Amino acid sequence: MLIRLLQILCLFPLLCYAQAKNPNFIIIYVDDLGYGDLGLYQDSQLNAPSIDELVNTGQSWTNFYVSASVCSPSRGALLTGNLPVRTGLYGNRLAVLWPGSQTGMPAEQQTLAETFKEHNYATAMFGKWHLGDAPEFLPTRHGFDEWLGIPYSNDMDWTIGEITSANVNSDLSTSHEKWKKAGPIYVKQLLNPTLDDWNVPLMHSVSNADQSYTDSIIQRPADQTLYTQRFTNESLRFIEQSVKADKPFFVFLSHSMVHVPLFRSPAFAGKSALGLYGDVLEEIDWSVGEILKALKEKQIEDNTYVVFTSDNGPWLTYAPDHAGSAGPLRGGKGQTYEGGMRVMTLFKGPHIKTGIVTSLGMDTDIFNTFLNLANIPSKPSAVDSYDLSETLKGNSASPRNFIPFYRNSTLRAFRLGNQKLHFVTNDKFGGPTTDHEPPILIDLVNDIAENNDLSATSPQAVKAIQQRVAEFQASITIAPSIFDRQKEKQTE
Repeated sequence: MLIRLLQILCLFPLLCYAQAKNPNFIIIYVDDLGYGDLGLYQDSQLNAPSIDELVNTGQSWTNFYVSASVCSPSRGALLTGNLPVRTGLYGNRLAVLWPGSQTGMPAEQQTLAETFKEHNYATAMFGKWHLGDAPEFLPTRHGFDEWLGIPYSNDMDWTIGEITSANVNSDLSTSHEKWKKAGPIYVKQLLNPTLDDWNVPLMHSVSNADQSYTDSIIQRPADQTLYTQRFTNESLRFIEQSVKADKPFFVFLSHSMVHVPLFRSPAFAGKSALGLYGDVLEEIDWSVGEILKALKEKQIEDNTYVVFTSDNGPWLTYAPDHAGSAGPLRGGKGQTYEGGMRVMTLFKGPHIKTGIVTSLGMDTDIFNTFLNLANIPSKPSAVDSYDLSETLKGNSASPRNFIPFYRNSTLRAFRLGNQKLHFVTNDKFGGPTTDHEPPILIDLVNDIAENNDLSATSPQAVKAIQQRVAEFQASITIAPSIFDRQKEKQTE
């Protein structure tokens, strides 16, 4: 009896260690995904069993938002826990970063990857970056041990006559004329793509133990038909490598699809009943399935958090054949209507309650939520990040009760509770804007499509939100734009 008791006592520290082992984290990020493409509102003709599994075994957030309705600022917000206007990762003249950019993710901005790395996590990113293509801005300089992917969007790095994606915006006084010449050919190529139309590099970068970096271009132009497969398989390799090394990991699987031009591997060509766009979605679903299967096979499913989300809404300019659907929402990419910034977001992991959550959440909130789930102290530098962990566990409503809708440095709308004020709108991507005075008041519970202005009948509600907006704006110091200076030579 005494021997048995001693055996149990000897095992007890090991059991405690196993229970206290740091959890793993995976973000599966889709480019330009529509609110109605996958998840609760997906087309019934789409075969997406892995996303269906996430919905059935995880938690679906139907009021989850991004910080910007275009790529680069949204990605910066996710990784820093800060709104783009606070970090400078936005542009009033150039909305995203272009090839040959002289600026990118600032060194002083601590990323989620850097924070995990400080706590002995293995960190890796596979897929699209879009926060600076110069060496000092690559993912490995911002906390990722390894990156394999593309430095910007898959529709960049093109040449049409003497006009290129690197020089089309180099002089803003002539960019309009350049786009008039190149634009029709660019769009034609987007809708009838060949691999040679873009010279996007597939890059590999490693952070070495001696704090040096090894960067290489492994294919140029990259074979876009294999993006989804390759980024997924690299993620699987890194997961296996981390498990073998007995290290907790953070993997950022950042798909370049479903951004135009659309490509899928031969295995998925013609597979979907919904055509090319459906093929691409079903390959994304395959990717999710491979990740979930690996977690089960490695027996780490019960210690791994998975988030599936998007950087912004669908690029409706190319719908329906080459872009997705915002489902019941109005608008899409480049707009501050719901369809541009509300993204279907799915969470799965230990102690996460299954079902649908209607509380408010935002991409910036992932930062401190992940840290809390990992028992790492929140980062005060992630100013705009609310901890959603107790909501995920079903213990309380979200601590977030508002959403700011920025387009560049302008606050164009603001949601407080279930009501939203529009100050400025645009009815299509890149289209003219309309200022609203008084602002448009929307009840998002009864009018999710944002069709009915209630400002005339509810002036007190307008006043209350405007007061909250004033308080919020007083708390923000808008940083100078980093994107607007991307074509300028930087001086020390």
